[in-house]
Amino acid sequence: MAMVRFSCLRNAAAGSLSFITASRASAFLYPGSFLTKKIHNCSLVHQRSCVLQNSNPLFSSKDDRFEPSQGRQLSKSTSSQKKKKKVNKLFRADKVISTRASLSRSQAFDILKRRKVAWKKAHDSELIPIKGPKEKIQMDAILVLDGKIIPNLPPILIAYHKPKFMLSAMQEKHSDKRHLGMILPDKYKKLGIHPVGRLDYDTSGLLLFSMDGDLTQRLLHPKHSIEKEYVATVSGGKVNVEVLKNQLEHQGVVTGEGLHFANLLDVQEIGLDESRAIMDDHLKELGEKNENLKQEDFEIPLTNVRIAVQEGKHRMVRRMLANCQHPVIELRRERHGSVVLADLPEGSFRHCEDREIEWAESLLEGQQ
Repeated sequence: MAMVRFSCLRNAAAGSLSFITASRASAFLYPGSFLTKKIHNCSLVHQRSCVLQNSNPLFSSKDDRFEPSQGRQLSKSTSSQKKKKKVNKLFRADKVISTRASLSRSQAFDILKRRKVAWKKAHDSELIPIKGPKEKIQMDAILVLDGKIIPNLPPILIAYHKPKFMLSAMQEKHSDKRHLGMILPDKYKKLGIHPVGRLDYDTSGLLLFSMDGDLTQRLLHPKHSIEKEYVATVSGGKVNVEVLKNQLEHQGVVTGEGLHFANLLDVQEIGLDESRAIMDDHLKELGEKNENLKQEDFEIPLTNVRIAVQEGKHRMVRRMLANCQHPVIELRRERHGSVVLADLPEGSFRHCEDREIEWAESLLEGQQ
């Protein structure tokens, strides 16, 4: 019995020694990790080794033991599986009808109870009756109610041309200012569509709406580096392009919220007559509180400055240009990532185009 116990202890000691050796080896490969993190099992050591091997140029991809591309392929495959799973997700028929046909849940339940809804596998295939409210169907199924096809859901992104003097909020309790909740169609509200970020009250231009929280987060978070392009009409006299470019792109501009950078894309001077007309409108908009201001207080001609930024802090573009001695008179956003304002009329919505939707989906797949 004593010999058996001794043998077991010796084997355990040998296993512990090999584990400690592996741990020390990983500590050598990852300085500090052995002292700061307790290694719980051998598989963790193996995973860390694989990460190092895939990122270290000293390991050759020709080595049969290590395939750097396998990790990326696995994540891409996993992403595709998740996307496929999301597309094929099934919902109760009454939820789908309620969402798609802008009906209450009880109205949808009643219609399905009377078996007035059917679906098709394809537009040219036969109708398949839906048996009741509890039957599971896809949200994008081809649905027919009383002989008419129920419209499908809008795309994951919708573009809106926000006018000046509108709050980028769905409700406003503290003032009577116009806000997005007043103009967003009920069919969109019912789907939980929400604005992607904000535009300042006195800023116009492209504002995106989404029904996907993950997409909204990716469009807004600085780590994803999504560009937003603006055209700012500025005063301050003739713009020295080289000086402004150096300030925005190389030196950075200090504001109350830190150091910010922007890409200067274009500079176009506005004629004197048009500059005076813009200033007249601007002074009228400022109202009685600023009645002492006159055109002479602003250096003209005005200039249109086109810049792109990757952050969206409060009034950041206005603060940057003002600190470059070119106060902003008007500001309009013309692009958010791959979605452009183009000729969308002020106050109008449009569904994003296929190429814009593909770009948005690539963000969700982690390919951007």
